[in-house]
Amino acid sequence: LNANVWRMMDGTRATTYDGGDLGSGSSFIAAAYVAGGTMTYISPVQVNWDGDASKFIFSNGKHYWPMSDGLDFFAYMPVDPQSYITSGPSYTTARNPQFTCTMPMTNSGQDLITEFVYALKINQDKANQGASGVDLAFQHPFTKIMMKLSSTQADIHIDKIIFKSIKKVGTYTHNSGWALSEDAAVNFEVTLDDDYEANADLGTFLMIPQAWAGQIEVNASWNDWGDTPVAHTVTKTIPITWEAGYSYTYTFTITLEDLVVNLTNFTEQW
Repeated sequence: LNANVWRMMDGTRATTYDGGDLGSGSSFIAAAYVAGGTMTYISPVQVNWDGDASKFIFSNGKHYWPMSDGLDFFAYMPVDPQSYITSGPSYTTARNPQFTCTMPMTNSGQDLITEFVYALKINQDKANQGASGVDLAFQHPFTKIMMKLSSTQADIHIDKIIFKSIKKVGTYTHNSGWALSEDAAVNFEVTLDDDYEANADLGTFLMIPQAWAGQIEVNASWNDWGDTPVAHTVTKTIPITWEAGYSYTYTFTITLEDLVVNLTNFTEQW
């Protein structure tokens, strides 16, 4: 197996896989099915990087190609899907894997998660891939949200940033994308401490792709008069549709007069 996939991205909050080749020390789960069906040919098993051989190998030993039939390969990582993956990943329908998730909706909850990614490669056979190996390109089913602070003032303290009314539960199916839960939408809350400063990176987070109304609330405090800080709430609305596999950067500038939230004018596929 050749995994042309992703390196871990250095950053805060949720850990995402960034563009690049998966290499030394990496592992994922892979399975193979008789092409076009769900009959298992290789049961899901961990695949590890072998530095001596410079390739990925199955942890339970060598597997051999069928003489004539093709195979469909399904793979995912991390090896142990974390608790926000509440069901699956499953392969009960040919070439259409799926999973269900409940996304943590606080920055502290997202501190603990690693992005789930998967790969599907169909119609692989001994004649064509026997010597070269199977190339796996892992896909990002989630949206990546990055928050930055453009500038700040010493007399303003930002306590919390709230992205209001987001769907946090959904089922992803390879052939049709996301089906969101009918449950009520909830807020995504980023609580800040005293350590941020101008041009700070406020975090990288994962969201379920969706059409979002875009209301952002910032809770901040500053002195209107006297020595006692006064709580203030300022809002901004930027409707948008978050797409799977794309990243969006929200940059915040807050002054005593206004809140400015800039969303990058383009989205970057990562």
